[in-house]
Amino acid sequence: MASRRRAGPPAAFLVPLPPRAGAQRTYHHNCITGPMQGHPPQKGSLRVPRPGSKGAQQAPPMPAGEGAPAGGGPEVSPGRFIVLEGIDGTGKSHLSKEVVRHLESRGVGAIPTSEPSEGPAGRLLRHAADEDRMDPYTELFLFLADRAEHTGWVRDRLRAGDWVVCDRYAMSSAAYQGTSLEGSWETKGQDPVMWIMDVQRRWWLQPDLTVLVVDDVGRCLSRVSQRGRRTKFERAAYLTRVQENYIRLADVLEGVTVVEEPALDALVQAVLGRVEALLGNSHLP
Repeated sequence: MASRRRAGPPAAFLVPLPPRAGAQRTYHHNCITGPMQGHPPQKGSLRVPRPGSKGAQQAPPMPAGEGAPAGGGPEVSPGRFIVLEGIDGTGKSHLSKEVVRHLESRGVGAIPTSEPSEGPAGRLLRHAADEDRMDPYTELFLFLADRAEHTGWVRDRLRAGDWVVCDRYAMSSAAYQGTSLEGSWETKGQDPVMWIMDVQRRWWLQPDLTVLVVDDVGRCLSRVSQRGRRTKFERAAYLTRVQENYIRLADVLEGVTVVEEPALDALVQAVLGRVEALLGNSHLP
């Protein structure tokens, strides 16, 4: 069968990613914090560079008001949006439950959610995860379609004053689907991870806090194996590269806290400390 060549995205949509000047960085236990020069963190969230990372490429800054409804300034919602990111087996599902439980104990209305969502595109993606037949471009745009619909649902919850705790959001598509496309990206000199992130920045919701959980890949796969049959995403070499791409993204995105805690209880306490800071009941180190 003759092979067919797949075209990459039009050059007009590929945004140059110039390097940024170095960051001032501080470290607190296993949570890495510090503002990136020229981009102060949002209130209650952190810009978190990875130690030793050179940050060779980065997504461009979002213009003021971008991601808000057309024709107005940035939308202000009474709720807060917390996102948990990381490869499979890092304990995000357990962490989500603990964060929701903690918020409710403080009298805050909190709703857990996850991606893929329960919408039409999300259900299709969940079904396809058990197979390895879907074209990577088709998979990417299904994830983006699911996120577009899910974002509307999240926005409505935030407007109502709820706090939304989401297991995976925009970073996940850039890290996972970007990794899948690295071997087949046909627009020379472009980075699919950063391109995917930039595509979403036109319509996504900026989280108030994003927590990226980093852990040993072998330990994560050991936890995943306890669930039963692995999906196509749950392979050591693939997840290793996905985690590397997650860390690259954490170096260039605002409001990301990187937590490296192998012990689940310590992980929960580290994240709840950040949630308390978002509540305004403690100060960051």
